[in-house]
Amino acid sequence: MSIKESNNLPFFERPDLSPFLVHLTKNTKSDDEFSAYDNLVNILKTGEIWGSNTEKGFIKGPNEAACFMDIPLASLKYVLNEANTNPEKPRYEPYGIIVSKTYAYKKGCRPVIYLSNEELDALKMPREELWRVVRLEGVDGEGINWVHEREWRVKGDFRIPNDPHAVLVRNVASAKKLRQAIDKDPKKFKSLPSSIIPLTVLCQGLPYMG
Repeated sequence: MSIKESNNLPFFERPDLSPFLVHLTKNTKSDDEFSAYDNLVNILKTGEIWGSNTEKGFIKGPNEAACFMDIPLASLKYVLNEANTNPEKPRYEPYGIIVSKTYAYKKGCRPVIYLSNEELDALKMPREELWRVVRLEGVDGEGINWVHEREWRVKGDFRIPNDPHAVLVRNVASAKKLRQAIDKDPKKFKSLPSSIIPLTVLCQGLPYMG
């Protein structure tokens, strides 16, 4: 008789775990003059997060992929630090989408595989699957190490729910702006968020986000 595997994780009892995934946007002004806020609005209007490629998103192989972080919301302040959110060359900016892991998993989203280039060569992973891989070289604080982001990816574009749990915006003013835009013409939006959360509230301040 086979034994059914079970590993229930009560997220509400674990401060290091989250039932959600977060996709953060940034400005693309060098390409299309869109701010991070504009890109968030575009995601809500189209109902999709467009996949990144090798050139713009450090995605290996021939396929694009949409990226998320498996990070407790209270820890976003450590990702959205002053260096990462420099508007001249941002890695992230304080705008994004929150989706449940359950929904994302059903849509093909999975944790990435962290491998060194040497390990990747040894495993001979098919090029079609390289979108899953993030480089890991050294864990001494000086190597290439993005494990702290706990990244998940899905191949290609990602269709968000019609009513995502929440979106994240920079501050209260941005929340009001987005709410007014949605209320003015909701038919323009394929996805209508259930809530809009200012990161200055969620992150308890952060003066460079004011």
